[in-house]
Amino acid sequence: MTLTELDIRMCRSKLITKGISDPTNDQIAMRFVRDHRNGLLKNSDWMGNSDVTMSSEWQIYRQALRDLPANSTPSLDENGNLTGVEWPTKPE
Repeated sequence: MTLTELDIRMCRSKLITKGISDPTNDQIAMRFVRDHRNGLLKNSDWMGNSDVTMSSEWQIYRQALRDLPANSTPSLDENGNLTGVEWPTKPE
């Protein structure tokens, strides 16, 4: 996955707001992973509604998303490519 300049600037800005004055590429990469992961979780929150029976595949997917920051070592290469992250596969 390649981050755009906008992705990088937005992540850098969020980190600066949190008190990190000169964020490293690794910090920017982790911020992107967390933000992107949060969006994927939000898009699948409907699976947790009381009128939906969540399949084991969805439970595993959502748990893998929650565990992603702890199980990854994200970094940006010189071309802005995100490395060190294996995104879980969304169930059909």
